[in-house]
Amino acid sequence: MQLELKQLTAAVDKQLAPVYFVSGDEPLQQGEAVDYIRKKARAAGFLNREVFHVEGRFDWNQLIAACFSQSLFAERNLIELNLPTAKPGRDGSKVIEKVLAELSTDNLLIIIAGKLDKASKNTKWFKSIDQHGVVLQVWPLQGQKLYQWLQQRLQTKGLSSDQQGIKILADSVEGNLLAAAQEIEKLHALHGAVRLSADDILSAVADNARYDVFTLADSLLAGDLVRTVHVLRSLQGEKLATPVILWALLRELRVLVSLSFERQTSGRSDATFKKHRVWESKKAIYKKALSRGSLLQWQGLIQACAQAERVSKGVGKGDEWLLIEQICLAFCEPKRIEQYRLVAR
Repeated sequence: MQLELKQLTAAVDKQLAPVYFVSGDEPLQQGEAVDYIRKKARAAGFLNREVFHVEGRFDWNQLIAACFSQSLFAERNLIELNLPTAKPGRDGSKVIEKVLAELSTDNLLIIIAGKLDKASKNTKWFKSIDQHGVVLQVWPLQGQKLYQWLQQRLQTKGLSSDQQGIKILADSVEGNLLAAAQEIEKLHALHGAVRLSADDILSAVADNARYDVFTLADSLLAGDLVRTVHVLRSLQGEKLATPVILWALLRELRVLVSLSFERQTSGRSDATFKKHRVWESKKAIYKKALSRGSLLQWQGLIQACAQAERVSKGVGKGDEWLLIEQICLAFCEPKRIEQYRLVAR
């Protein structure tokens, strides 16, 4: 059964299918669709999660073993197969057909794939998925559909704007929904839940000749201490709201905490990069940042951000800009955490 993205929530709420094929080249919508299926699957008792990434010489027998095995703890299994090319090859095609023909009700399979071409839609493996489960193709948004998506996204944060404001936002992100989501997070952090004027949006997204929080984030990940301080003081001079900076800091720190934890446990980073939708071009800089600190140190900086947030809201005592500068310095050089008493408890 093939569904449009807008039909997914109602379909999943009504009944879980045994298999979902989520395909496309728009990462934000694809990721959020898969997240929703995961959430409902966990609520239905599919608690034992296994994730496979088809890359290199992938052993398809792993998928067979996962789909035909039973959990030792009477939990049902959520099995995820990441198929970047949307082409499983001859061996993979046969395995997918086999597991779908005999898939137990104790297993739910999600196949997360790249953009599907016309030829693939005529294959036996694809038709088998269509027969047994749900096929969802995610497309980039343009024109009126992009405007509607932006309006809905603003509403989820308690925000709204007129058509001029929506157009300014749409023009600034050029169809990149991940960038749009980040801009909306910034707007909410800056203004709260309000109706935004076109000038409010223009002021937030117009960064042609100035530093912004994304420039700061890049400087932090690179460990460039001099540039970080310069960018941060420029943002302070522009009177950028501190919650916007803290939002950017926390976003990067959460990725590093996840990566650090994965390094200690499985030694892999693929799942974390996928979860946080990190672009391929930025993976190297995250790995470089990761090598500078420990899991405990990154967690300590998250706690320090929470402290700075309390100060910015008037709940705690201190200078929020001084705290943020100390956090940024410790981000570049984690050994400074103890110097500034930014230690995880």
